[in-house]
Amino acid sequence: MAIIESSATALVRFTGLGIITFNEEKKRGETAIIRDDKHRLTVKIQQPKFKDGAEKDIIVYENIAVYDNLPKKGIEISINTNGNSTVDGFEIYKATGEFNRLEAEDVNDYRWIVDMKSLHGENLVKAESQNRFPISKLFIGNGLFYAHKLDTNLFFSKIEKDANGAEVSREIFGNIAETIGVKLESDEVCFEIKIGDETFSHTLARANGLPYRIEIGNMNYDEDAVKSDMPDYYKYQTSKNGVTFELEPIKESEGAGDSVTFGAFCHPIGGVISIEEFV
Repeated sequence: MAIIESSATALVRFTGLGIITFNEEKKRGETAIIRDDKHRLTVKIQQPKFKDGAEKDIIVYENIAVYDNLPKKGIEISINTNGNSTVDGFEIYKATGEFNRLEAEDVNDYRWIVDMKSLHGENLVKAESQNRFPISKLFIGNGLFYAHKLDTNLFFSKIEKDANGAEVSREIFGNIAETIGVKLESDEVCFEIKIGDETFSHTLARANGLPYRIEIGNMNYDEDAVKSDMPDYYKYQTSKNGVTFELEPIKESEGAGDSVTFGAFCHPIGGVISIEEFV
C-alpha cells in the first residue's frame, strides 16, 4: 500500500452514492451525498483498542458513536484537524506519471475514482434536472485524499450514448474504486454532524500508530439494486451536448459484451460543480 495509514490521527472512508469536488477557496474536499429513497446514510466513529490474543495483543475497532437512519434533509458533516496538521487544505494522492486504468499498479492512486470531468472534459455543466434527490453535505479539511478500496473483482466497459440515449460506442474501461479514503494527521481531529437543529461533536486525540476510523456509507443493500449509479449522477451534472456514459460490469475473460450480476455496488464519483449549486 502506497499510503501509510498507521501514522494518521483519523482515517475517513466514504463509500456509496456521492459526488466529490475540491473547493480551492475554502481549502477542503466537499461531497454531495445523494439521498434517494433506496440508499441509507450511516456514520460510524470507531476507536482502536488492544485485545488480548493467544500469542500477542491484537487491535480491534469499537464503535464510539453511530448515526443511522439519518433524515434526507438537514444533514451536514464537517471533519477537520486541530494543531500540527501535515496537510493544509487538501492534497490528492497520485502516483508518478500517467495513469492507465488498465495497467496502473498503485491501488491508492486517487484516479481510480471515476471522474466526470475525465469523461466529458470542458463539456461538463450543471444539469437542469427537476427531479433531483436531497443532498447531505460532507466537508473534510486538511486531509490527504486517495483511493482506499479498489474493487478488483469487477471489470467495467464504458458505453457512450447520444442525447437520445442510443449507444454510440463501447470500450473497455477497467476497475473502479468503491471507497474514498482521507488521511488526517494532526494533534486532534474534530468531527461535527448537524442533524436538523441538533449538533453533535467528537474530538479525536492523536494516539501514535492507532488511528481512529470514521466510516461513512451511503449504500443500497437491496439484492435487486440497479447495476449503475450513473443515471443518478447525471441528474446533477451532465454534458452540454447531451452525451452520457454508462459503466457496465463485464466478464474480463470473455470481453465487453458479457454482462454480469454483482449485487450491491455503489461508487462515489468526482465532479466539478460546487456542492452549494446542488442544494
